[in-house]
Amino acid sequence: MRVLPIDGVDVQESPRKLGLLLLLCVAWLIPGLVGHAPWRPDEAGAMGIVQHILKTGEWLVPTLAGEPDLTFGPLYYWTAALFAQAFSWALPAHDAARLASGFYVALTLGALAFAARESFGPSMPRLALALMIGSVGLLAHAHEMTTDTALLAGYALILWGFALSARRANPAGVLIGVGVGLAFLARSVVPVAVIVMTAALLLAFPAWRTRRYVRTLLIALVVSLPFLMIWPWLLHHYARAEFFIWWRIENLPLLYKFSFSSARSELVYFLRTLPWFAWPVLPIALWSLWGYRSKLLREPGFQLPLVFFGILFTVACLNAEKRDIHLLPILLPLTLLAVPGAETLRRGAANALGWFGIMTFGLFSAFIWFAWAALMSGHPERFYRHVLKLQPGFVPHFEWLAFIAAILLTVLWLLPLRQSFRSGRRAMFHWAAGITLMWGLAATLLLPWIDHGKRYTDVVRTLKRQLPPHYKCIGSAGLGEPQRGALYYHAGIVTKRAERAEFEAYGCDVFLLQTNPRKHDARPGAGWVKLWQGSRPGDKSEAFVLYRIRAPRP
Repeated sequence: MRVLPIDGVDVQESPRKLGLLLLLCVAWLIPGLVGHAPWRPDEAGAMGIVQHILKTGEWLVPTLAGEPDLTFGPLYYWTAALFAQAFSWALPAHDAARLASGFYVALTLGALAFAARESFGPSMPRLALALMIGSVGLLAHAHEMTTDTALLAGYALILWGFALSARRANPAGVLIGVGVGLAFLARSVVPVAVIVMTAALLLAFPAWRTRRYVRTLLIALVVSLPFLMIWPWLLHHYARAEFFIWWRIENLPLLYKFSFSSARSELVYFLRTLPWFAWPVLPIALWSLWGYRSKLLREPGFQLPLVFFGILFTVACLNAEKRDIHLLPILLPLTLLAVPGAETLRRGAANALGWFGIMTFGLFSAFIWFAWAALMSGHPERFYRHVLKLQPGFVPHFEWLAFIAAILLTVLWLLPLRQSFRSGRRAMFHWAAGITLMWGLAATLLLPWIDHGKRYTDVVRTLKRQLPPHYKCIGSAGLGEPQRGALYYHAGIVTKRAERAEFEAYGCDVFLLQTNPRKHDARPGAGWVKLWQGSRPGDKSEAFVLYRIRAPRP
């Protein structure tokens, strides 16, 4: 759907430039996917569900530490388990499972590039990729073990399908249908409602009221039906109680129960978060809307991302909790809107963006090199002691592979700096390269130091060693999903939770309490003896306390 040709743009795609951009995408995507344990808030819980699949072979019902967890769909957990099995010979289970995020993000980038090509012409895919990987908010979440990466891939396929619908209805319908299926199996019914509303609202514009568009939607419906029906039917047939939890508790209320008082609070939160989360895509998208304001309601290339953005933002405010990860899908339509604006960015603005990126990422990267050198050498001594104080118990060690990767990333960033920022396109490529350098250095040189304080591995294994040799069961209170997932993955511990009245029902003789160490000691009651207390290094807000019931006197 090449509805907006940009005058003066060279549409000849250079294989060398395309190859360099793909290399940049790989350098952006790979660091951070491996080399660290599952972290909270999402990874530890997700790995607990993946571990259940690997250990039991039960894939139908996502299960976290012995309890069905149907908050999200099963697709990401299935994919992560497949990656964990496929790469078990080379990687720890959590690193191999996290490769599923890399797969879905790569799929997202590819689909977004093709959507930009269909919307604005053959010179735009590379620019769309640079804009997307340059987005600040995507950086960390793209490398996390989270179901939102699968949702993002589904939405990207859907955008590609809509953009393609004016030219080729059949493949467009297949893309939309598969995208709906992926989004549904990732996050259940809300994404389906989003796509239905998008498809309906686009009909308000004459350009979309065509037979080809209707044909696209019919094909999409047919293709999506197996995704929408097979897993729910299997769940209803083989696990009826879990099916009703999934439908009546986790999904159906999302379609009609809205708290408008809460929505106001979430609106304020998301409006405050979006400017930095979508930087620099958001200001470039606004520039694009201003520059092409006369074409917004006439060109399908603008209508699609505008409608999609409006629906996604509204749904986030009505349904989502206050977490920036819920803005992740919004980056897709914003990137499409920013593509023509970045191409026509004035030279002064392009220079400002380019030099701002060089100064920002250059300084951050230099600091990372300085911190790593201090950890390796012990000098300057005061700074060295301060860094170690932040992660008590960390022992620095030199890793050749990480060092070589960091050197290569730095050299690749330095080489093109002699070029000027004559256009928004070049400025965005430099920005994407800068954010890749900063992330790559942090994910290679400082990853062991960061992981030391964020992982649950050590504290969970220490806890396991403190358990009595013989006990009936372990009760618990205060454990969140990340903590339950970490206990199950690292130590195979499944607790009977007081929140579900299981602790009293089973009469457990060992009790695990997650508490804030700054608060009063909330022991389970009289007759319990503290066996152990511990936390992650440097964590002052979360502690685990292990109790055992006092043995009766003979």
